[in-house]
Amino acid sequence: MLFFELLQVALGNRERLSHVPTPEDWMGVYDESEWQAVTGILLHGIDRLPVEQRPPQDILLQWIGVGQMIEQRNHLMDKRCIELLTKLKDAGLTPTILKGQGIAQLYGKELRALRQSGDIDVYVDCGLKKALAFAKSQGQEKVEWDYKHLHLKIWDDTEVEMHYHVEVLLNLWKNRKLQKWFREHENELFAHANDNLNANLNANLNLKANTDRTNDANGFVTPTVEFNVFYILLHIYRHFLYEGVGFRQVIDYYFVLKNLNDNLNVNESYAYKAVREFGMTRFAKGLMWVMHEALGMQRDWMLWEPDEKEGRYILKQVMRGGNFGHHDERLKHSGGKLGAVKAILTHNMHLITHYPSDVIWAPVWIVWHKLWKLTRR
Repeated sequence: MLFFELLQVALGNRERLSHVPTPEDWMGVYDESEWQAVTGILLHGIDRLPVEQRPPQDILLQWIGVGQMIEQRNHLMDKRCIELLTKLKDAGLTPTILKGQGIAQLYGKELRALRQSGDIDVYVDCGLKKALAFAKSQGQEKVEWDYKHLHLKIWDDTEVEMHYHVEVLLNLWKNRKLQKWFREHENELFAHANDNLNANLNANLNLKANTDRTNDANGFVTPTVEFNVFYILLHIYRHFLYEGVGFRQVIDYYFVLKNLNDNLNVNESYAYKAVREFGMTRFAKGLMWVMHEALGMQRDWMLWEPDEKEGRYILKQVMRGGNFGHHDERLKHSGGKLGAVKAILTHNMHLITHYPSDVIWAPVWIVWHKLWKLTRR
């Protein structure tokens, strides 16, 4: 499939395509890139292709235009991240950037600016009450919140999710264990400040390197790579179960594994053990197969033996739903929140034979969460 071949070229795992695509082929690849939110990554792949294999000029110019917008958006998002971290630290809180812009720094110089950004996810170990107080201190009168995070509205051009729980599982028993696990490994959440990224941000945003806003204490802080071995896989797994997941998130995990220390002993790794502890080994093995087949990931980067059967199932769902399942017809609904709940439960039926311990808890979680919110009001 040309889409996969071009992804492999972009990631440096292939030199050229298997044949010269037709204009129709190129439009198909472009449409799929939009579905999967990897248009910028594939633009880098095009740049690496031999001249004779590149798309026609009209398609290429369209692609370049989108790529420039992605780069501009990333510039803004990095700027907003620094501003957000500064606001939170000035309020006496300790934040760390999760996922998106944090994982982007693992992509390397050429690809980082071409990763399509979403919103900003920031974790602050402050609890719901302090998070609500901070939101209101920023002039936000109406705040939408749930068990995991609240929607912070500081800028019109950037959405922010302020987490007071890093992630959740709908299985209530597992979720209790998960929150305990995050507390036990909290230091790993705030342990990695990337000096190279800070230097780039200082230059790009015209900030002085020695100011309080960009020094090592107040810099662009993210979880450690080893922490992300578990956390990013958990994030993908959860979206796969309840919303859908696309190749943007799969590529994020590719770069997590690429950036792991070569000397990591999986038998001693707390993150590796957590994948088994929380029942995600089957999913992890399937994802290894997907990343090997679709992205060309090296076998020696894999932490689990690839499972082809599970991998084919996962790949089918990823291709069907696209980025966060936005194109999955099974998740489309009408009728407000009740319709959304019905769509999720219907969607989950095909997953029950693969991941029953998490899927069957979805309706229980919905009821529990409703009661939880009522007690917090």
